[in-house]
Amino acid sequence: MVSSDIKTHRMESMIEPATEVHGPQIQNITAGAGVFNQEEIECVSELWEEYLTLGPEGCGYNFIVYREGHQVLGFACYGPRDLTNGAFDLYWIAVDPSARGKGVGRALLTASENATREMGGRMLIAETSGTSHYESTRKFYFGMGYENEARIRDFYATGDDLMIFIKRI
Repeated sequence: MVSSDIKTHRMESMIEPATEVHGPQIQNITAGAGVFNQEEIECVSELWEEYLTLGPEGCGYNFIVYREGHQVLGFACYGPRDLTNGAFDLYWIAVDPSARGKGVGRALLTASENATREMGGRMLIAETSGTSHYESTRKFYFGMGYENEARIRDFYATGDDLMIFIKRI
């Protein structure tokens, strides 16, 4: 075989608004992430249903996915925070365990920040747990330029603090 006969095909990676077809993969990523409890998994499902039913303008949730070909490798959900001028929440961000460490989370968070800025946002707020289980999540936010703006001790449960990260954009 002549080397010119060998063709390599690189899968196209892209970030785009989530559509109905992405729903099952978003749910699988949420359930398989290994950090979310059943109540949190159900919350993502509820937000997803609102997103599909009302659209981003009606519900305030914007879902985006990172995909290679037809495979969703991660998703993020963000939107404007009620009763504020330019503050946005990062409600969810999750990456399939098989794609961690490959820049998927970084790309999704950067896309969320850019979209927030385009919608007139001035800051993006990310909340997470203070338990050791979420240490890598907190390191991720620090690595992306977020500041730990506040800590509310025993917020989720005794010994489980709420950590509030912000990035002014």
